[in-house]
Amino acid sequence: MSRSVIILAVLLAFCAIAKAQTLQKLPLPRSGEENLQFGDAAIAITMPATDGAPIAITASAPGTKPVTLNLENDGAARRFPPEISMAEMDASNITPEFFISRYSGGAHCCAQVWILDVVAGQWRIVDGGSWDGAEIIPEDADGDGEDEIVHGDDRFLYKYSCYACASTPERVFKLIAGTLADVTLSPLYRPMDEKDLPNFQQGCANHDNGACASFVAAASRLGHHDEAWKFMLDHYDRKSDWGLNDCPLYDQNGNCQAPIQYKTYPDALAVFLGNLNSSQPPPH
Repeated sequence: MSRSVIILAVLLAFCAIAKAQTLQKLPLPRSGEENLQFGDAAIAITMPATDGAPIAITASAPGTKPVTLNLENDGAARRFPPEISMAEMDASNITPEFFISRYSGGAHCCAQVWILDVVAGQWRIVDGGSWDGAEIIPEDADGDGEDEIVHGDDRFLYKYSCYACASTPERVFKLIAGTLADVTLSPLYRPMDEKDLPNFQQGCANHDNGACASFVAAASRLGHHDEAWKFMLDHYDRKSDWGLNDCPLYDQNGNCQAPIQYKTYPDALAVFLGNLNSSQPPPH
């Protein structure tokens, strides 16, 4: 390899690292308006001094139509101001993205997410859904210089054991042209499953059915489904009926329209894991 090629590779790697480090928390004004500029992109954050008026977050750039995200600011909502960051999440434009995470309050819930992104030359508000926890912070999970949302898969919570009993496999979402795409199955994220797998296996060995679910899911993504399934069959808690009742269809009032009763945990787990592979949006 020539010296010039090596130098170019080093420079490209340095640029990617520098780009990945652009995530920056933005200050919130106590009241009034804060205006910040990042290259051609600007963000204006308006914090009302009293209840009533919403928190307004406006993104703009030359040649684009500005967009404003209005957040509730009445009563209890005032206790949870948003966390706003400037991030690089979308390579299809030349502007940074503005990432907003806000805690909704309540036990085990929820961080609500919005992203202000330029799509086809216009700013757009991307609804990032609600995630377990108090705050979501994007990170560069694959070293490509763009931040992704990396978070435990909330679909596993409470499914086969208690909230704190077992960890969940990671789930990765990438911002692509104004849409959060589930890219979890990409080989780029294998190291996360490899890192988590021993902990899931130990939990399963201790007869935690929630851990067994995470173990089989992560092992299957790594190409070891059959071995993991056999391990699960040897170690799952046969006395637990947690997760054997399910309902894939609810009406608009939250009433179950198609109740299912599984005979065994492996029966329930097989259906659950099969459904995970279907393309699904961020949690709401």
